[in-house]
Amino acid sequence: MYKLSLIQDPGISREQLREQIKQQVQQATAQARDAVKQAQQDGQAARAQGITIQTGAPGAPVGIPTVAIRNMPFDRDMPPRVKDVSIAFIVMFAGIIIALPIMRAIGKRIERGAPAPVAIPAQMQAQMEHLMQSVDAIAIEVERISEGQGFATKLLTEKKSEAS
Repeated sequence: MYKLSLIQDPGISREQLREQIKQQVQQATAQARDAVKQAQQDGQAARAQGITIQTGAPGAPVGIPTVAIRNMPFDRDMPPRVKDVSIAFIVMFAGIIIALPIMRAIGKRIERGAPAPVAIPAQMQAQMEHLMQSVDAIAIEVERISEGQGFATKLLTEKKSEAS
């Protein structure tokens, strides 16, 4: 509670001081009410003309006094750069949580190395060998057929040239 003293003007009694303060409060209240009424009237007049006036905080009703907090309330309690350091710590911690299992999986895969080649059974190897020999034989036969066709084409062209 405030202590009011009469040191400044000893001629004023305590009751007179109370009355002065009461009158000042009443005057300030009346002025505030008049200002609100005037702002409401100005807002209505502006709306009638199609003009939008924004007073106070964004989204607040027109003509009603509001208090807008610009900065977060905890900003004034924190030393500078604490917010930046805390954000960096959280991002680093999240990165570690995400990257650690991925790095472990990559490390295990590297340690295992390449998988051992699968041994082909002897019976399948024999079948593959036989298949390769058959393909080679077919290739040789196709080559002979193409040579025969080339020779036949050459004979036919010579015969046509002699007949002409």
